[in-house]
Amino acid sequence: MLLTGCVSSLSAQQSFWKEDFSAGKLPDGWMIVDSTKSAKCEWIVTDQPYPGSFQFEQQAPPIASTSRGYHMQFRPGIVTGEEITKWNQREEYPNGYFQTSAIDCTGKNDVVLKFQHLFRWNNWFTGKRAGLWVGVSNDGVNWKEYNVMDKIPAATQLHAPVNEEINISEVAANQKTVYLRFFWRDIFSWYWMVDDIELTEPFAHDLALEKVTSHQETGNTFTKEDVLKVKLKNVGSQPVDEDFTVTASLNNGQKLTATVTASGHPIAKQEEYEVAFPATDLTLMGSYKIEFAIQYPKDERSSNNVLKANLFAARMNLGKLTKFNKISNTEYEFVSGYAKVKLMFYRDDIFRIWLAPDGEYTNPAANSIVVDYGIKNPRVSMADNGSYYKFTTPQCVVRVYKNPIRFAMYDKNNRAVIYEEAEPLAFGLKTTQTMRRSGDEDFYGCGMQQGNFSYAGKEADIEVTGWDEDQSSNPAPFYMSTKGYGVFRNTFAPGHYAFNGTEMLDKNYDDGFKLMGFTSQLTHNENRFDAFYFYGPSLKDLLNDYTDITGKPFMPAMWMLTMGDADCYNKGEQRTGWPQSTPDVISQVADKYVEYDMPRGWILPNDGYGCGYVKLDSVVTELGKRGFHTGLWTENGVDKIAYEVGKCGTRLCKLDVAWVGEGYEFALNGCKSAFEGIENNTNERGFVWAVCGWAGTQRYSTVWSGDQVSNWDYIRYHIPTITGAGLSAMNAATSDVDGIFGGSPKTYTRDLQWKVFTPIFMTMSGWADADRQPWVYGHPYTDINRKFLKLKMRLNPYAYTYCHEAHTTGVPMARAMVLEFPDDVVTRDTTTQYQFMSGEWMMVAPVYTRKNVRDSIYFPAGEWYDYWTGKTYEGGKWLDKYEAKLDICPVFIRQGAIIPMYPDMNYVGEKPADVLTLDLYPYGNTSFNLYEDDGLTRDYKKGEFARTLISVSSPKGEKGTITVDIAKAKGDYKGRYQERTYLLDVRSESSPSNVTVAGKPLSAISPEAFNAGQEGWYFDASDRMGRVKVRTNRLSTNQDQKIVIGF
Repeated sequence: MLLTGCVSSLSAQQSFWKEDFSAGKLPDGWMIVDSTKSAKCEWIVTDQPYPGSFQFEQQAPPIASTSRGYHMQFRPGIVTGEEITKWNQREEYPNGYFQTSAIDCTGKNDVVLKFQHLFRWNNWFTGKRAGLWVGVSNDGVNWKEYNVMDKIPAATQLHAPVNEEINISEVAANQKTVYLRFFWRDIFSWYWMVDDIELTEPFAHDLALEKVTSHQETGNTFTKEDVLKVKLKNVGSQPVDEDFTVTASLNNGQKLTATVTASGHPIAKQEEYEVAFPATDLTLMGSYKIEFAIQYPKDERSSNNVLKANLFAARMNLGKLTKFNKISNTEYEFVSGYAKVKLMFYRDDIFRIWLAPDGEYTNPAANSIVVDYGIKNPRVSMADNGSYYKFTTPQCVVRVYKNPIRFAMYDKNNRAVIYEEAEPLAFGLKTTQTMRRSGDEDFYGCGMQQGNFSYAGKEADIEVTGWDEDQSSNPAPFYMSTKGYGVFRNTFAPGHYAFNGTEMLDKNYDDGFKLMGFTSQLTHNENRFDAFYFYGPSLKDLLNDYTDITGKPFMPAMWMLTMGDADCYNKGEQRTGWPQSTPDVISQVADKYVEYDMPRGWILPNDGYGCGYVKLDSVVTELGKRGFHTGLWTENGVDKIAYEVGKCGTRLCKLDVAWVGEGYEFALNGCKSAFEGIENNTNERGFVWAVCGWAGTQRYSTVWSGDQVSNWDYIRYHIPTITGAGLSAMNAATSDVDGIFGGSPKTYTRDLQWKVFTPIFMTMSGWADADRQPWVYGHPYTDINRKFLKLKMRLNPYAYTYCHEAHTTGVPMARAMVLEFPDDVVTRDTTTQYQFMSGEWMMVAPVYTRKNVRDSIYFPAGEWYDYWTGKTYEGGKWLDKYEAKLDICPVFIRQGAIIPMYPDMNYVGEKPADVLTLDLYPYGNTSFNLYEDDGLTRDYKKGEFARTLISVSSPKGEKGTITVDIAKAKGDYKGRYQERTYLLDVRSESSPSNVTVAGKPLSAISPEAFNAGQEGWYFDASDRMGRVKVRTNRLSTNQDQKIVIGF
């Protein structure tokens, strides 16, 4: 039951003792006891949160106590970790307690213990005495204990501290020596944090409302003669012997009053009393918001006199239409009893359904997720078709059935169903929309779901559930269907989408569409419904629509497309005794990148709880000299960002679950604060890494899948993880190269290989035996890793262009096959989930087993070419037993491909990019619209960018003239190259007879002369089944250029 209230200031209750942890050490006379006597786990005094460990959410925010600083912390999850089974076999628990020194309670007739605490526990193999026990003793031997975790279920992630108040008078009153003990007992993990421990005397007159006793929060069957009951308690030091009243104010306007005749039956101190209200009719609504209030004039504390409760029926559905209101030409309202629902059109292809079960429209998310509520001139016509109202736009038809109220979307001719509700909207504690679905319909979206991208016959948690396969790390309340529609639920409430509902009676449609014989149920944990609907019909259209409402993915600077490196290099600050400080990252890591000739982009030198940093300004400067940008891991907020970014020059914030706080709104706002904190202190672009993403996170942050153990399965299931995130417009989506735990030389190299073809990725060291730099495992891994990192650097103009496409359309660079080949039914389900398209032209099929062989590679229609050998593969077929030695990641190029590449370099800006290589695979007429800007600042938002249209025409499937047109640059920006040399690397099985540039013939030259920089061309029959190499002199980028290869 949702109950809210607050605790009064402690000073008002005559506090007479309070702990003091401000010195950062255990107070004098206190003791810490490891009852296992193993010295493996002890209580500590710390100002840091529970540190990251082996699984999702084995982390907690710093305790949000009054002091917001040092507190007592017990962290058995660090010790037990993944070894809980072994501890259980030894019948050993990481038990421990801390105990205060003697406290003098002489002259205190009543004593109340108060404290704040935050904890998370699991129920794996718990012992008989399992609990978080607070003990009170007046002799240090005999203890009265209270279990303070019994109301919080196992695995619950508490984001706000629990305020405890326990009357300990029976043990402590008038005692000279009183001891307090906080005892973690018979539980393996995770943590307990305690602060603000205080002893007070109670108020003389203090009544507190505790809970509703007549009804549960949900599952209620309301009646016409319902009796509300609530329990109160006398927590004061004196009995209550005067009559008083308690009121119950309902949100339907009713106000009930009950009189407590305490004059005849006094309420003793610590006594509980149940108050019953006059019977009332509760059948009129499916949910109630009720505020109970004590009206007792002598009460000295008002804050515990009020209790707010939400009561929900087991299940309510929209009923028969009782009233229809046309609010405007774009907004309509449908009434059923107390419930109201609006249909609102924003565009011809976007509308919103907004339910108010109690007649009051609410939007808790406000402007946090939706960036544009603007109405874009939808053209809506309305008609009453008898059994339903019909709303027609040039794109689609919305039907609203009258009895009961149900919604459906049809094509613009009102014949082909796109979606239809199988039953009316259901509401209560949760709100559910039940949709009809066809047997061949598939679904995508739902954010980053570990190991999933396609959901037909599956379920998806729209809440963070973990880092492992089939869990959710960065959910989004959005999905889209192959039927051509998408839905975004405008909420921060967790949810669950089940696309596997049971078979139902078939329904025939006018156009003979395949029978919609199954259901899907889309649920969120709130008593309201607010959803935006998009008509595509293509998946790319739907992503564009969705991001028009929730915001486009951020546009990365070019250096953000290079690999990042994270670890803690300030371990002295972490109080581990290791002799390292932040500047050590220069010699230990940055200089090694230079020594090993490794491409590089950015370093995050303070990754880890409590790591901190020193000499940040000089570290940023020195890293910059070596080609690195600098980022910072942030655990406690971004209050120092003006100094870090504006003064020192950092350019990245990596956020942790430790500080983003309760709920997805806090997390999204945290990303926004960090992103804007960077951009408010520099003209460069914000760069944020975060977990626990939601709809809208794509505007600010890279999402990554959490802290995981690397193995071959880790590589396998992350392929659909990344492409699935892309189908929720999370263009910048990734996981750590080779995880952060475990790993091996081969899994590192295989994981790095395929991530080169995604936009953004990083390594994280410090958690496994081997660090995660690309040279750590030596030959041959160092050379292979270098090869692929250099390839990624060369592919920057290709990737950057697709990142700009994502920024303007929501369509990601790393694409599930269905996104590029939606008409190919093979790509719609999980059949091709372990391969993906990098942009439009490159197909990647990662190796995810220890064998140097890749099976089950599918080629959609057309010809495909092996990137490494040039071998041709026919579309519509499968390939097994593809030999992929460790230095080969299976990559195939689509016919017609145009792939721009920059010169070889190890970091962005190391060399001029005035030589542009075009890797070409001519087939018919194709084009690539190259996007370039200064690669760093936000000046592109002011129109400072250029597009260069590159077009290639050739015969289809036969030898003939190849024409390459390079249009003059459209647009301008600071630093744009006015002239460029073009290198053409053209697939051709035969040697051309001539090559011309702007109508002038080029000479055939030797490969040696070509490589020395001479203008000309040559043919190499041994290179990937035949390649024509063409080098031009410097040509103006302000004029159209034409290169013709004749045969």
